[in-house]
Amino acid sequence: MARKTSALVALLLFVVLTGAAIVVSGSRPASDPGAVPAVLQIAGYLCALAAGVLLLTEQEPATRRIGMVVTGAVVLLGLLDALVSDDGGADIGAGLVRLLLLVVMAVVTVRLSLAVSAGRRSTS
Repeated sequence: MARKTSALVALLLFVVLTGAAIVVSGSRPASDPGAVPAVLQIAGYLCALAAGVLLLTEQEPATRRIGMVVTGAVVLLGLLDALVSDDGGADIGAGLVRLLLLVVMAVVTVRLSLAVSAGRRSTS
């Protein structure tokens, strides 16, 4: 059960760091965003990847499936950030894919938090 809790904390860190990267990126001029948003986002991806690995090492098949979803979504988000150039212009397709992947991560985080809280209720 400790792995699920650690994975949940790592996913929540991903959410916080992604939000911080968006806020910092939005507060800077598009012509010179700096490196801070990218560093925050990479740290968030590393937290989410750690959560995926923790979930993949669980014994329950449902938890391993969640780990595969998290790991796959993080890899796709990382590839999307690496391959799509951020030249200040809008890329609607990449933005839609990023939004869908972030929604998947949000749903997984909520499901994992429900599982962790249900496990804590059953043990107390």
